[in-house]
This record gives sequence, structure tokens and C-alpha cells, in this order.
Amino acid sequence: MKHFRPVLIVTLLALLGACGKAPENQTPAGASANPPAESAAPIAAPVAEPAAQDAPTAEAVAGSVDETIDAAAQSPLPARDIVLPAATPPATQKTNWQYKEGDYYSTLSSAQGGSSAAGNIEIAEVFWYGCGHCYNLEPVIADWERRLPADVSLVRIPVMWNPTNEIHARVFYTAEALGKRAQISPAMFKAIHIDNKPMTEEPAIQKMFEEFGVSAETFNKTFRSFAVESQLRRARELTTRYRVKGVPLLVVNGKYLTDGPQIKSHDDLLAVAEELVQRERQNR
Repeated sequence: MKHFRPVLIVTLLALLGACGKAPENQTPAGASANPPAESAAPIAAPVAEPAAQDAPTAEAVAGSVDETIDAAAQSPLPARDIVLPAATPPATQKTNWQYKEGDYYSTLSSAQGGSSAAGNIEIAEVFWYGCGHCYNLEPVIADWERRLPADVSLVRIPVMWNPTNEIHARVFYTAEALGKRAQISPAMFKAIHIDNKPMTEEPAIQKMFEEFGVSAETFNKTFRSFAVESQLRRARELTTRYRVKGVPLLVVNGKYLTDGPQIKSHDDLLAVAEELVQRERQNR
């Protein structure tokens, strides 16, 4: 018994020493000097199992903080393995975009807002009835609009540079107010680009509306109404705020302009707009 008691004391001291701090240079479990840039799902850090009989190894307690170890040494509760939750990486962010700023689009210094419902990504087409490119784009973008996702809305904004633009914009907003845009817009494009009519005189414009069932009285009341005047002011303001220098132009969420010199076709225009929509989704 005299020899057994010193041995017992030495053994107990050895076990208490094993509950000390983890090595200062030990890398915490789950940490990595060079974490991956992207990850499809959180990867749980492996946890080393404690030895069956010997004192816990450094790997078994790696990743625990000093305060946790000290508290565990003083606690009357049975000791338990410490398992730290795996760090959750940020959501995967796409960075390898196809279209470069400056070549295919530009970014406004501050977003200018839009008129679509909250939560929607708005694409505004700035156009002019007298523009040949806008005329050629119209059937293409009409088909594209039908295939847009539910969270993307397409709106039209007539450009407002001069009096001719203004009279054509007035036609557009009068048609919208009367629920006739689906008929009037194609008729305007055809009159200007096929029939070679400028469509800048009010009598000719009124006659066109009458062909689609709008009485002269209704036309006159709407054509210079307060509602139409308000829309014209807004179109004039957005023409300035969007820095519109050419049409057709697509503005994504009041922020991105598809005005890059590398856009050579309608397909380019729409493809760039679609990628800009993806950027906006990622930034939400």
C-alpha cells in the first residue's frame, strides 16, 4: 500500500495534465489556410476520435477555445467530446460573367428605380417609333417578353429628345391609357417604316385611332389629358437620367445600360440583358 499510493498520485497528476490547452500552433478543426472560393454545400470538418484508453490526443480537442477547456475542467458534470459546428460558407457567387462592362454594357453611378412591382427585376426598353432598329427589334422583343421569367418585367419608355419624339411618345401613352397599345404600336411602326408616313400630325394620328374603334371625342380627351402629360414628363426625366444616347436601349433595374460598342445584333442585346438580370438576382 505504501508503494501503491505514490503511484496513484502520479497517475492522477498525469491525467490532469492531459486536460490542458491545445497546442498554440494547432490549426482548429474545420479551418483551412486556403479555403475553396466556391462550394456547392457546406462540408463538415472531420472530428478525430479520442484514444480508447490513453489521455485525449491534441487532435481530439483541436479547435476548442481556452475558455471552454477551463470551464470543462472545473465543471462537476461528466466530460464530453467538444464538437464545433462546421462553418457555413457564403452562397455560391457566380463571377465568370461572359459580357464585360465597357464592351457590352455600362453601369449608372446610382440606380434610378423603375415602375415594376416590388421584388421584380425591371427591363425598360427605351425606343422611338421612327427608329429603324426599334422597328426591326419589335417582333423579336415581343416574342422574348413572352418567355421572360415570372420575376422579370418588361416596360417600354419612348425616348424624349425632340418634338417629333414627343408627339410619338404622346401616341404611345394615349394608346396605353385606352388599352390599345397592342394595336397602335404595330400600326405606328408600319405607317412610318412601310407606308412612309411621318405620323407627326394630329389628324392622321386621330384617324389611326378611329380605325381601332376609338371615337374622336375619346381620342381628343385622352391625347392631351393630365395622365398622358404626366407620363411624358416621366419619360423626359428618364431619358436624361438613363443618359440615353441611342435607341433601342435596354435598362436593367434602372442600373445597367446595354449601350456597349460590342453589341452588334438583337441576339447580343437580349443575351447581355439576360446576363445582367442574373447579376441582379445574385445581388439580392
